[in-house]
Amino acid sequence: MKICLIGYNLTSLILAQILSEKKFHIEIYSSKSFRYNYKTRSLGITNYNTKYLSYYFKNISKKINPINEIKVSIKNNKINEEIIFKKNTSTLFNMIKYDKLNSLIISKVTSNKYIRNKYIKKNSDLQMLIDDRKYDLILNCESSNFLTKNFLKRGISKNYLNKAFTTILTHKKINNNKAIQVFTEFGPIAFLPLSNKITSVVFSYDYKKNQKITENEIKNLINKFNPFYKILNFEKFENFNLNLKLPKKYYYKNVLFFGDSIHSIHPLAGQGFNMSIRDIIRINQIIDKKINLGLKVDKNIYKEFESQSKSYNTTFSFGVDLIHEFFKFERNFLPKKISENIYRIINKNQKIKDIGIKLANKGSIL
Repeated sequence: MKICLIGYNLTSLILAQILSEKKFHIEIYSSKSFRYNYKTRSLGITNYNTKYLSYYFKNISKKINPINEIKVSIKNNKINEEIIFKKNTSTLFNMIKYDKLNSLIISKVTSNKYIRNKYIKKNSDLQMLIDDRKYDLILNCESSNFLTKNFLKRGISKNYLNKAFTTILTHKKINNNKAIQVFTEFGPIAFLPLSNKITSVVFSYDYKKNQKITENEIKNLINKFNPFYKILNFEKFENFNLNLKLPKKYYYKNVLFFGDSIHSIHPLAGQGFNMSIRDIIRINQIIDKKINLGLKVDKNIYKEFESQSKSYNTTFSFGVDLIHEFFKFERNFLPKKISENIYRIINKNQKIKDIGIKLANKGSIL
């Protein structure tokens, strides 16, 4: 069986390794200009997804930093509240630097005899794939290439008017296993521990038209809301615009759109990459089911994947959007007493917290 994956990114590389273990032959099409290795971005991976990845990438457990407590703080002109998420001594999720995970995956994939790389020089190279019959499956894992722009049917789209800024803090050594999300009047700031000396920061700046923020202003805000770190250094800042995007259809002719191309969400809940891992788990299960039943694996599985994934991806994306809108609404409209009572109720109710923890871990409460 021969499979074409488009895009040289974490989603396509992980999927390539997993499918190659069925002795499938994988060809990854990519442009050198579309190869990402972000230096100051990090990934939060749920326990469920970490265990799944560990089966295929044994060394991942040595690279991650476990998080056993999450503190959500609300600090603005109106209130100063916090919610603590903790479950005994168990790990809630795991943090890893993007480039560390990327290097780990690439080292595994490059030594795999079932996986080959092919370079794209022009758009027509991708156009040809639409009617190519030499592949049993073609999966497009890029969110902004020629195929996605021209053939992915547009559905729901929302511009958050937010820009996310990421950096890595080097600080004095501490016991660093508590993730902190601070909702400020300027936007949410997340402190995400990567080790006892290194912490990732993601600041989603809520800007107005023609309004800009400087790097020094961002550093000042990070210092202002810094929970306890004695900061020694800031790494270079990277930034990207934030949007919500969900397509009407997941496939076009013999191409299935996959990963970030079918769900772009706000990063405040850290679920974007986890949604892609769940996509990988889902399509791998569909393929295994076909093989076990002695059925042909071809583009007919696209409809089944869309049927299983679309409602989940839509519901989950709107859930993250609802969290974003709630804190935005709360900041501007909710009276102080009502706002404080909401946080007090959540803080005292462990069942509500457990549902949130389970939903974040597996993508469902089942």
